[in-house]
Amino acid sequence: MIDKIMASPHRALITLLSAWMLAIIHQYLFYGNEIGVSYPIFVILFYVFVYLFAQDRMRSFKFIDAFVAAVVLLLSLTFLLYDNELLRVLNFLVVPGVIILHMTYLMGRKQKQWWEIGLIGTAIDHLLPQAIRHWGTVAAIAVRAGGRGMGKSQKTVVFKVLIGLVASLPILIVVVALLSSADGVFDQYLAGFPEWLNQLAFTPGIPRIIWIVIAGVLLFGYVWGFVQPMQYEAEKRANAHWKNGAAPTVDKRDHTYVFSPVGPATEPERTPVHREPFRLDPIIVGTMLIVINVVYVLFVLVQFSYLFGAGEGQLPVDLSYAEYARSGFAELILVTGINFCILIVALQYTRPSGRAGSIVHQVLLLILVSCSAIMLYSAFMRLNLYEQAYGYTYIRFLVHAFMIFLALLLLIAGLRIRYTSIPLIRWYIVLALTAYVAVNYVGMDNRIAELNIERYHQTGNIDATYLASLSADAVPLLRAFALEEYPDLKREMLERQAYLEMDTSDRSWPSYNVARHRAELEMSKLRTE
Repeated sequence: MIDKIMASPHRALITLLSAWMLAIIHQYLFYGNEIGVSYPIFVILFYVFVYLFAQDRMRSFKFIDAFVAAVVLLLSLTFLLYDNELLRVLNFLVVPGVIILHMTYLMGRKQKQWWEIGLIGTAIDHLLPQAIRHWGTVAAIAVRAGGRGMGKSQKTVVFKVLIGLVASLPILIVVVALLSSADGVFDQYLAGFPEWLNQLAFTPGIPRIIWIVIAGVLLFGYVWGFVQPMQYEAEKRANAHWKNGAAPTVDKRDHTYVFSPVGPATEPERTPVHREPFRLDPIIVGTMLIVINVVYVLFVLVQFSYLFGAGEGQLPVDLSYAEYARSGFAELILVTGINFCILIVALQYTRPSGRAGSIVHQVLLLILVSCSAIMLYSAFMRLNLYEQAYGYTYIRFLVHAFMIFLALLLLIAGLRIRYTSIPLIRWYIVLALTAYVAVNYVGMDNRIAELNIERYHQTGNIDATYLASLSADAVPLLRAFALEEYPDLKREMLERQAYLEMDTSDRSWPSYNVARHRAELEMSKLRTE
């Protein structure tokens, strides 16, 4: 079936019709509905759509493709399984971004590696210029499909009329606005149009039709931008030089640019100039590392007891727990981030030196990693003290997770210092995606509730109002805690009952969410207990 689609002379028309079918499903799933099970369903259908109609543009599948697809699927499933609003907003932005980069890596006109920064530029090129240029292809397909009985000249006229109508719209808007302000009578005649337009807008089906048309054009333009990518003039000229005078033409069979010889070259063939990648001088980098490390080592030695004394209850003089936890926390995190950037530059962009120079370079980097680890541990401990005194929240949980992530980055950097064959950037990308998925699936709301309940057992202090504000993910645990140990929490939760129920009577199946459904059942039990 796929081979028949690829070889069909009506491939563009079939793709356009399929894009509108997918757009119909899109509006059914999302129009007027909250996001739920609809999100992973549409993501899977989009991947199937791309595979069916752009398979011949894909490079061979590798492990990284399966990994990224798994990341996309797992993040999409969070809209079905969890209810944390912050992560839902982030995933709503992250998932399309990862999909766009994945599609570009698989089918982009420039064969970039998945760890190259240039992949982002190619992705933007396919998302905007390459996709937008095929909006006109939709009109051309419509003219060909609707004008099979017309001659070639008639089709050309119809196509030009459509272009003229589209091009005249912005001019028409400006002219009508100027004429309305110039003549009051004309303005009164036009005043009746908004009421008619409002009635039309509220006509059942009209907004859905507009949604389908726009979504179908966007989906087709994006996919067809991979099937028939545009080659820029500068690239054509460069290719013509390297091909010794060959003229670019389009092979309509596989929709790629090929070159046909047009005669002997008028210029001597150019040979590519090999340029060495930019590298920093090892002496300059070593000097910088020595200066920085001296400051860091002095800082750690002088304040060692200050940094770790609070772990045994020994606070600096005149400092409370809150003051100690707050003092220097942000600065330590910032310094660790700066050190991390220094590590990347020193590891990736420094010229190799002799054996003795390499050993000195590695020692200096290990000192930097060690000092950074001590500072990170200090910040981690300060935040832990602050949480023990004032409770656990979203922000503090995420900062903890970020510090663990930084620690793993430092560990990989330390391994890279010893084993130079480790591809640092690739490991960092894989670790970043894995860490982000882990944050989504660790159950942040439930974990915050558990830690606050544990703190209540130790100190007798708890913020019931904040616990009741957690998402539906934590409702089962909070209900059990309210019934068994803290009755005041039941009142707080019942006050937020309307928010937790979220108008279940009007919710359709595309909005189904496991956490919300479970929370609604728990709340209905709580009302009767």
